[in-house]
Amino acid sequence: MLKKSVCSMALGAALILLVQSALAQNYSGPPKTNIQAYGPFTSSTTAPSKPVSEVSGAVAGAGAGTCGNPAAKCLFYGGNFSDNPLGPPSLPNALANETTALITGTPYGAATWVPFTVPAGQTWAVTGLFTNNLAAFGVLDQSPIEPVAAAFWSINEDVAAGSAGTVVASGTSAATSTATGRGAFGLQEYTVQVTGLSFDLTSGSYWLAVVPLCTNTADPFCDGVWFESDVEYVNLTPTNAFGPAEPVDAAFFDSPFFSLSFDPANSAVGACGGFGCDAFSAGVLGSKVK
Repeated sequence: MLKKSVCSMALGAALILLVQSALAQNYSGPPKTNIQAYGPFTSSTTAPSKPVSEVSGAVAGAGAGTCGNPAAKCLFYGGNFSDNPLGPPSLPNALANETTALITGTPYGAATWVPFTVPAGQTWAVTGLFTNNLAAFGVLDQSPIEPVAAAFWSINEDVAAGSAGTVVASGTSAATSTATGRGAFGLQEYTVQVTGLSFDLTSGSYWLAVVPLCTNTADPFCDGVWFESDVEYVNLTPTNAFGPAEPVDAAFFDSPFFSLSFDPANSAVGACGGFGCDAFSAGVLGSKVK
C-alpha cells in the first residue's frame, strides 16, 4: 500500500477531480463504459508523448521480437494506441478495464477481452500478458497480499456474445504498471503487465484479459479510472504490432458493474457505441515451443 501523508492524500483527491473533469468535460453522474461516451469531443486532447527511444521499456521499443513494458520476448502484440490525425476525431476510444473503488465486481468490475490466434502447427509457452490502459494515475496497490500490486488475468477460448467460453488459465498475480509515454483525453497510458506465468497454448483462437486492481477505499488513487486503449486500422497500420494479426471486430466487453455480459466491443450497439474499438492494445509474452 502506498504511504501517504494527509497532505499528499488531499493532493491526490484534487488531482482526481482535475483529471476526471478533463476526461468527462465536467460530467457528473455514474461512470460510463468508454471514453467517447463522455463526449462529444472535438479533439481527443492528446497528451504530449515521447519518442519510443526516449521511453524506458516502451512497448516494442527495445528491439525486434520484443513487446511489453518492460519489454520481453513477444508472441503477439496488437499495436500501439494512436490518436490518428488522418481519421475522424471521434475514432480513438478505449473501454473500461478495471476493478477500483468506483468500478466494483468479482472477479473484476469491467474487463476488455482481446482476441488473438496461435497459428496452426505452433505451441506457445506463455510467460506473461499485458494490456495498455489510459488511466488517471496508473496506481496499483491492491492485494492479494498487500503491498504487492496486482492484476487479474485470464486466457479463455470459445468466447462469444453473452458467453465467457472456457477458461484455459487465469489468476490474480503481482503486476507492474509502467507509463508508455503516450496519452489522450487528459489521461496517460500505462502498461499493466503480469509475468512469471507458465502454461502452453496450442493452435487455435483465444481471448485475453489483464485487469488492473486498485480497491483500497483509503487510497484516493483508487477512485481513478482505467480504460484499455484501442487500436485503429483506418488510414494506418498499427505501430509495433507483432505476431499473428489481431482479429478485427472480435473483442468483447464484460462487466458486472455495467450489467453487460460479453458484449461485442465494436458495432453501433456494442460497448463502444460505434466509435472505434475494432481492436485493442494488448499482448502475450513467451516463446514458441514448436
